Amino acid sequence: MIRAVLVGLGVAVLASNCGPRVQRTKASLPADVQIRMARVDDVWVAGFVAGAGKDKVDVNVETVRLVRQNLRRASRARVVEAEPLTLASQDVFDDAAYWRRQAEDRQARLVVTGVVRLLLAPAQLVQRGRRTAVLGQSGRTLDATVVVIDGRSGAVVTRQTLPPRTLYVNRDISSGLGLYLQMMDESRQDWLRAIVGSKDSE
Repeated sequence: MIRAVLVGLGVAVLASNCGPRVQRTKASLPADVQIRMARVDDVWVAGFVAGAGKDKVDVNVETVRLVRQNLRRASRARVVEAEPLTLASQDVFDDAAYWRRQAEDRQARLVVTGVVRLLLAPAQLVQRGRRTAVLGQSGRTLDATVVVIDGRSGAVVTRQTLPPRTLYVNRDISSGLGLYLQMMDESRQDWLRAIVGSKDSE
């Protein structure tokens, strides 16, 4: 009997300790973003005009994957699963007929696209004793512009350039891909705010 009670208490303590961890992802978002995320229903992260500089990273595919993942974690929206589009230039953003047709095929009321570039960062100056060393090509800068399109009309709702982020190689991150993934994680709130801050689903 005593053993059963202790086991029950252990389960209760474990459940109470796990509670806050489950909510941590959503709680980390600002209140206004959480409210707007609740109003998003069908969203399609279509693809991006992308460039990876010298890194062998498919920035388009990786960005689509990460943004979809963040949308699923932050909302109850139906996130469309489809192969990422390969977009050649920014001119396509203004082709309303194209986006209306694409969104209709995927039953998406909101379309997310834009521009993402992973660029070499400026050389980093590092102090080593009395000497100053220059570490060239050891960092990356992530530039992104989020374009939100109304799936019903195909018209651009908003274009928002996110704050650029720069990160340099360190003991934990030693590759262009690693730097890109870290910067995308750090800019998660910027992405979600750009997606939902421009339009409330009706």
